[in-house]
Amino acid sequence: MSGPGADEGVEDAVVGTAAGRLAGRRRGAVTSWRGVPYAAPPVGPLRFRAPRPVERWGGTRPATRAAAAATQGRGLGQSARALGAGVGEDCLYLNVHAPGAALVDGRPRPVLVWLHGGAFTSGSGALYDGSRLAEEGDIVVVTVNYRLGVFGFVDFASVLEVDVPSNLGLRDQLAALRWVQQEVAAFGGDPAQVTVAGESAGSISVALLLASAQSRGLFRAAVMQSGSLNLLHGDHTRVEVARHHARLLGLGAHDGERLRQLPAAALAAAQQQVGRDTPGTLAASPVLDGDLVPGSLAGAQRAAARPEIPLLAGHNHDEVTLFQRLPGDIMPTSRPALTARLRAVLGWDRAGELMALYPETRRGTVDLGTDLNFAMPTRHFAERHRAAGGDTWFYRFDARGPLLGATHAAELVLLWGWTGPTALVLRGRATTGRTALGDRMRSHWTSFVRTGAPGPDWPAFTLPDRATRVFDPAGDRVALDPAGERRRAWAGQDVTPRD
Repeated sequence: MSGPGADEGVEDAVVGTAAGRLAGRRRGAVTSWRGVPYAAPPVGPLRFRAPRPVERWGGTRPATRAAAAATQGRGLGQSARALGAGVGEDCLYLNVHAPGAALVDGRPRPVLVWLHGGAFTSGSGALYDGSRLAEEGDIVVVTVNYRLGVFGFVDFASVLEVDVPSNLGLRDQLAALRWVQQEVAAFGGDPAQVTVAGESAGSISVALLLASAQSRGLFRAAVMQSGSLNLLHGDHTRVEVARHHARLLGLGAHDGERLRQLPAAALAAAQQQVGRDTPGTLAASPVLDGDLVPGSLAGAQRAAARPEIPLLAGHNHDEVTLFQRLPGDIMPTSRPALTARLRAVLGWDRAGELMALYPETRRGTVDLGTDLNFAMPTRHFAERHRAAGGDTWFYRFDARGPLLGATHAAELVLLWGWTGPTALVLRGRATTGRTALGDRMRSHWTSFVRTGAPGPDWPAFTLPDRATRVFDPAGDRVALDPAGERRRAWAGQDVTPRD
């Protein structure tokens, strides 16, 4: 098994779960259990299967080190320390952080379940240390690994005769949420007060979970940071990507069962090649399968608008500057690519009218790429949620760093206390203003987890006012319908990177 092992300090927090006892570690005011299995290892005959229950173990299992992350390449923010347990197919683990008092005072705490980003091909729950949020917010924080890339998000059943369920990574997330319902009380959490949250691919995952009937009863509130239902594989791309994987792996239509025997390195190498050969999209992505989630974008949009679920959502001011610098081409970010995509979806006349609002300058291209890929789809999601009667709050993150502006993932530095080179690139220096902004954001997020609202000084997002909290180190403010002219031009329509 991945994950358990000795570490410095004393294992002094033992809890019982249905699978066996776990020994965590108390440090200061927080107790943590790392590398906790929530499903059986998806290896051997369980590779490409839906997640199965964990087998029981005897004795007390150490839970003091993060487990292996899902098989992947090295991505943004993935320090050697965070991925110190390595990567591998045996990756279905989570980490729990709880206020120390939660184990002794008998008062259940609200729970935040965090789904990491990473374009569905990289990332790890261990990159997000929930200790600070747990202590400051008096909540239990759970961070989750799930299968990535070719192991979790390629629809092989669309091109091969093989029993491979769609959206395996999303099924893992549901399994983790079910584990939380069954087990979090032992860690001091309240299963009736669970908020599911994520950024980028994690935010897209939250949107899909909202749209899935199988998520009913698993959480009471949701947070979406920079991502909606648009960055998915459409019917054409899902088949194209799966067929390309099969071709590289030497699999014919009747060779599907060989997927379970192929070396993991060969599968990962095929994914890397598919990424190079299919510009403008992800090498692996969730699909609208008509099973776990509705089979069309319109159907998913309708299903995800659940008025009983309070929603906190938003985006960053300059999302695409990061993708303009990173190697690879997973979404349209250049002026020619954006123009071509808009014309293909909207037609030349309507695309021309919309693009006229974005000058042919670097700033105009950043705004257009940000709006197409992140800002407008996330805003449209919030609008649909509010129109359905759901309590909604919306934000825009404007804390500009010196290199990339207020780019994609920059808010994570403040929310999760990231340090090191990644923090410098995304945020710049840790000024007094930025430190105070991080304090304010964590206060809002933990208030939302505790109460279903981010605090009295953040007005709800309603129609037609569209009140938006703008986060800025110089001082936050509330703007009514910011960039309203551009919003009206989009007319609620989301544009996917590829069909």
